Amino acid sequence: MSNLIRGEFYKLRKSKYFIGIIFLTLIISYFLLRRFYAIVTSVGTPFLELQNGMYSIEYAFENIIGTSFIFSLFAGEFVAKDLKNNMSKSFTYGYKRSKVILSKLIVFIIYFLFLELIYITILVIHTSIAYGFYKVLNYSAILYLIRLIVIGIMYNVATMSIVFMIAIITKSNVCTVVSPALFMLAITASLNSKAPIPSVVSFVFPFIVGEKALARFAPNLDIIIAIISSVAIFTITTLISLLYVKHKDIK
Repeated sequence: MSNLIRGEFYKLRKSKYFIGIIFLTLIISYFLLRRFYAIVTSVGTPFLELQNGMYSIEYAFENIIGTSFIFSLFAGEFVAKDLKNNMSKSFTYGYKRSKVILSKLIVFIIYFLFLELIYITILVIHTSIAYGFYKVLNYSAILYLIRLIVIGIMYNVATMSIVFMIAIITKSNVCTVVSPALFMLAITASLNSKAPIPSVVSFVFPFIVGEKALARFAPNLDIIIAIISSVAIFTITTLISLLYVKHKDIK
């Protein structure tokens, strides 16, 4: 499996589209910064509390819905298109289908986190220069920072695993690219539907409950649900992807 992972990394290093994705990420960073400053400079005391670099991390994780369109472009080329055109070669070379998919998933997540790190770093540096990283970086603030990063990564990865699953099942670049539209529909359903639909939707789409768990003084229940939801959805989407490829006749 290590050979498969190295092979996936090699393909990305040689690909021009990944350079394009990095460029798009830098462009998105600019718009994220503009929106961040628009939020924290709004009139009102609550917004003054958000004027720090630490909040920019929370803000970046919470914008997974918008940035997911960039990552879906990446998934469309790296997963859907490759599965349709080239991945069957790996199967004929004697590699197990499960290992091929898992290696693809591992590299996809690593590069997704790398892209996310780009705009988070830009946000943190820029906002920290403007306002400082945090007013008092004490023990409580450090614990919150750890929770912020861990839960943010967990529910962002779980969210993107849904896009990965769609790419595997559809093998369609177009379907994968537009798949984040499901996230917007999920938000609409969670806000406008009657119980128990909002609770179910929030669990199925980890970014909904995940945002609640990122709050500075989030209830323990929201944190626990966010962790369970992220782990469950990532596991389920991975299993579905593996089972689909296992039983699908890929030519």
